[in-house]
Amino acid sequence: MSVERLHIKRFYTHIQNLGIYLLASLIPMMVSMVCNPFVAKNMSPTDYAITGYYTAFNSLLFPLVSFFLINYYTKRYFEFDDENRKIVKATIFKMLIFFSLILFFVALAGVYIYTVFFNKDSQLPFMPYALMALLPLPLSGIFSLTLVDFRMQRNSKRFFKYSVTRGLLGTGLMVLFVVVFKWGAFGSLSSTLLGTTLFFLIIFSQSKELWKIPFNWSMAKESVVFCWPLVIASMLTFFSNGYDKVFLERTGDVAMLGIYSVGFSIANHLHVFSSSINDTFQPDIYENIVKHNFPRCAKFVAIKLSLMASVVVLFILCAPFLVKILTYGRYVASTPFCQILSLASITSMMYYSMSQVTVALGYTSITLSNKILGSALSIISFSILIPAFGAYGAAWGAVLSYFYFFVGNVAMVMIKYKRTHKS
Repeated sequence: MSVERLHIKRFYTHIQNLGIYLLASLIPMMVSMVCNPFVAKNMSPTDYAITGYYTAFNSLLFPLVSFFLINYYTKRYFEFDDENRKIVKATIFKMLIFFSLILFFVALAGVYIYTVFFNKDSQLPFMPYALMALLPLPLSGIFSLTLVDFRMQRNSKRFFKYSVTRGLLGTGLMVLFVVVFKWGAFGSLSSTLLGTTLFFLIIFSQSKELWKIPFNWSMAKESVVFCWPLVIASMLTFFSNGYDKVFLERTGDVAMLGIYSVGFSIANHLHVFSSSINDTFQPDIYENIVKHNFPRCAKFVAIKLSLMASVVVLFILCAPFLVKILTYGRYVASTPFCQILSLASITSMMYYSMSQVTVALGYTSITLSNKILGSALSIISFSILIPAFGAYGAAWGAVLSYFYFFVGNVAMVMIKYKRTHKS
């Protein structure tokens, strides 16, 4: 087969995979959007404040609980043969169950200490909401590993099957618990917890062959050494995706926090498009970095950003209509927050694309240094913007924080790469 025909075939494969990944997210999203007006009708601002506040801690604690072990698997995927690939998968699989469970209790204790000793005046109850919001974290690890394995194999059809089923199950449970049973915030958090638990049991029962493969302590140690800078760095993402809601909660305006959380949740639907685009090109970025084909890698990143920017522009134009429909007309005040926060989909893709390059190059220490610097700038931004502009300042702070991370990452990688290749 000629090189030209090979490139054409690869191009059509990318288009096909993008379509499948997009559908895998679009189908659950569309069903969720159809059900959202009924959910909004049965959720008060306080319910949204509770779910928005406690799920905000996920961006801080998910990296700790999962320990970013999946990143080690993706980093080593193209470097190993099939036999070693199975060994590392089995090792990571077991760590995502036992190691993550231990770290979950550490995370829960941390949130409890913060609530009791540093946020005693909070108007939001701690139990059972904190437990329900955080428990899905250790249960989702092996499901995420399964999806990543499908992506790296470019097995988009199985990825589609699992993703759509999981998404539809979560929406169905949400309607049952919130709309039918009218459980409010309790029902919303219960739907996520139960759906995650069911898929944990399914993946666990389907992975019996992984238990037959001995645990590789050498790979486990290497994964921890490789991942710990990524864990701390990713936990610092909390200051761009979570700290805004925690800061707003401390102002004492629970109703505004609820309205802001509605806008955030609607803008978060754009994650469907960003994740689909990322899922499509992730193997190519890692593969081309490993092969040191940087121009081709840059082309894939440019395509990703162009696609995402087009989606965001369309979303901003349609936001007033979408918010009115999706919230049953109850939360139209969240429209401007939704529009501003949608821009974070572009700045976050800029950062995460560069972060993938950084991880593929093995520069995990840079990721940590950059996150420390970016988090400091984000805290300063929120500290200035929220007191001055309230929820509007929180939204713009979220957009800017990812931009800080992106610029710092680019600068540090360029410096590191030049120094490494001079010596």
